[in-house]
Amino acid sequence: MVSPVSLANMEYALYGNTSGLGSTTAPSMMNNYCASSSYLNSYPGLTNYYASPYSMYADPYAGMYANPASLYAQQQGTTQQASQSDVDKVANFYNKSSQVEETLIGAVVGNAVFGLINNPRLIAHPYNSIKSLGKVKEMFKGVKVEGSNAYKLWNNPETNELMREAYGTMHKIEARNMKKLGLFRQSYTQNPKDYEALKPYIEKLKSAINSGDAKGVEDAVAHLKAGYTNNGPISKGLGAIKRFFGGTTIPNTAAEALKNATVLKETQAEIASKVGKTTFKNALKRGGGVKGGLFFMGIELLMGIPNIKEAFSKDKKTGWKQVGQTTVKGAGSAIGWAVGDALVTWRAAKICAAAGTAIAPGVGTAIGAVIGLIGGGIGCWLVGKGTKALVGQDVGEKVKLEKMKQTPEGQVQLLQLTASQKNIPLDVQQAMMNMASQYGMVA
Repeated sequence: MVSPVSLANMEYALYGNTSGLGSTTAPSMMNNYCASSSYLNSYPGLTNYYASPYSMYADPYAGMYANPASLYAQQQGTTQQASQSDVDKVANFYNKSSQVEETLIGAVVGNAVFGLINNPRLIAHPYNSIKSLGKVKEMFKGVKVEGSNAYKLWNNPETNELMREAYGTMHKIEARNMKKLGLFRQSYTQNPKDYEALKPYIEKLKSAINSGDAKGVEDAVAHLKAGYTNNGPISKGLGAIKRFFGGTTIPNTAAEALKNATVLKETQAEIASKVGKTTFKNALKRGGGVKGGLFFMGIELLMGIPNIKEAFSKDKKTGWKQVGQTTVKGAGSAIGWAVGDALVTWRAAKICAAAGTAIAPGVGTAIGAVIGLIGGGIGCWLVGKGTKALVGQDVGEKVKLEKMKQTPEGQVQLLQLTASQKNIPLDVQQAMMNMASQYGMVA
């Protein structure tokens, strides 16, 4: 749709007061841009140039800048606004059609992608990630052999998460043992001493898996993770800044990290938490879902600020009602995410074990990496539908829509917004045509 304001002003500037907007001689949106024959001779001064040498400029430029009014100002007092029934019909349709609701599939896919983003190395180095699968496969091939020690460790609910952590750790190490840019973490091909420092624990992990030694697996994984340092130029620069402000010194080599008692102790505690049968209560206590819930609560509150401002622009009562709506929805997001994450994490061992033995350990590990996020997303979606049904549509959105309905400029904006919607009913289309006709808008 063409904006009537800018179009009218352009015509006004082109044709001036006497032969401009609304005349039958000059082409304009009021006469469908069809000039009459008189317009073709709109410079009468040319026929008598010597009699009046300045007349040829008098008409077309007279008052050209004298009154640069908008279309609405020109129509004031001569054209009525669109009928209230048409405006209400268009506004009601736009209000319903513009409400975007996330689907269950959208929640699942969106959080699976979010899980991928949380592992940027898979995106930054896809070739290395795929190539290293074959190298890790040899160490974990026993997982698919029923009755083997590796199979028992993988299918035991108390050690499944530990085995998934072992697989993920070895995948990172093998991928890093190939060439890469190394801005955050340099390749072991550039720092072979780092790989040599980790090699004894790689061999220990392999031996522990084959013998079914869960404690050995735990110790080996803890050392391998502790020795996985960030020693690229960007990481070193960030570490230097941290030390400047009194932060902890970050080891730059695997050997340094393995000798650092604090680093090793923290990693050992992290790995130890992954051993033992996971219960719903323990999964909730871990805090992964709680942290995620608080994050999404913050997003909900941040996105609610425009509606809160809009609601307060009407009055305090409406404003505080919007604050309440936003708070309820934010709290619902936090609770839904935390509970959903804990529920699926609680049941993850069986799901990941089945996928690992039936397909591949890598598939089970990949599922474990995103399953909590997916569960959190589903919980957030379910509770979100409930909170929306409880508090209703944001009053801030209603205030904004009412403001649009009250002015010609707002009604034109409403028309433009509604025109972008899909599946517009015939009665709403007719109401839109009526409104456009009132304002001289040309489709």
